Amino acid sequence: MLSRLSRSANADRNRFIALYASMAAGLLLAAGVFLYEARIIVTDGIQDEQAFAVLGAANRVLHDLENAETGQRGYLLTGDESYLLPYRQGIRDLDDTLVRLQQVVSADEKSVDLVRRIAHAKTDKVTELARTVELAHSGNPAAAIALVQTNEGKHYMDVLRADLGELMTDWRARRASATHDAHGRLAFGTGALVVLALLVCSLLVYTLFIQRRAFARVRAYSAALDHDATHDPLTGLPNRRKLLSAIDQLAAQPVADSSKVGLLYLDVDGFKSVNDTLGHSAGDKLLGRIAEALRSTTRQGDVLARVGGDEFVLLAADCGDDGQLRELATRLIGDVRAVGEKEFGSRFPVSVSIGIATYPDRVESIEELLDVADAAMYASKQRGRSTYTFGETPPKRASNVVTLAR
Repeated sequence: MLSRLSRSANADRNRFIALYASMAAGLLLAAGVFLYEARIIVTDGIQDEQAFAVLGAANRVLHDLENAETGQRGYLLTGDESYLLPYRQGIRDLDDTLVRLQQVVSADEKSVDLVRRIAHAKTDKVTELARTVELAHSGNPAAAIALVQTNEGKHYMDVLRADLGELMTDWRARRASATHDAHGRLAFGTGALVVLALLVCSLLVYTLFIQRRAFARVRAYSAALDHDATHDPLTGLPNRRKLLSAIDQLAAQPVADSSKVGLLYLDVDGFKSVNDTLGHSAGDKLLGRIAEALRSTTRQGDVLARVGGDEFVLLAADCGDDGQLRELATRLIGDVRAVGEKEFGSRFPVSVSIGIATYPDRVESIEELLDVADAAMYASKQRGRSTYTFGETPPKRASNVVTLAR
């Protein structure tokens, strides 16, 4: 049993190590995945911010061009120089906005090429606007209108809108892709966290189960060690150590006036003949059968112990009067004799000699029960065996001898 418990304990220890190693590896792997996902999400966020800046700058370029063209058209149609204010403001803002657009797309080769084309078309458009405004301002509005009617400016604006539209469409797609990717990774991370939490909880529950089982096995192992330390391995009965502990416990407890503690010391008669003739295995088998027979006669609260090779002790608290003890001793002798007859017939006369000691009527203390009963058992042996004898503490003799201390 101890070997099986030891193997189980080792198996539980290996399971603990495997579980903790798996949890550590899983957490490290999850941390690596989350760090990677977080880095990608940050990159998506940067790309989203960049796309937002590009789209804002591109819209601003188109807005400034439209403001400049609106001011130019208003001045050409009315001659009111107040229209030149939005025209001039649009031209000034356009330069700054285009510089900003060039800065935000500087890391993307395709966008840089588009912005270069936009800048070239913007120069052509601004030049066309300036020519018409100059003609109108010099007193030749008809020539300015005629220049507008050539649709040269419209051509420049169409080119600008096409290039700006292509640029904005590209960056809108990038922004949508970055946003979608970030959302997907966030959803994946959330799901992974939920799965990881469930997995960790499951592992913790399983670890708790394994731990409780391991503790139970440790307790069983400890109980088995205690049992082996206090019980006889052949018969399973308590050994001398357990018997002495039971005697000490009785000695530590107050005994009622009407209660009597009895101890019966039993020595098997004829055991040596069986052991010498048939061998130790037969002797061990006989001891096992005798232990079973004695156990069947013992009350639940009494202690039946094997204290030697063929010696047994029955400790009975509140054992009753001498008549009951005689009846018990007679029954024990008969039970052992019946075992011998069943096992060997008349070949080996097996019986038991018993010494009985009782407290407080025959011995002065519970601690003396074992020695007095042992001496009484030897008296039974001398009387012819297969009998019982009551023993008592010998009276103290008065002494006139004076012991001098040196």
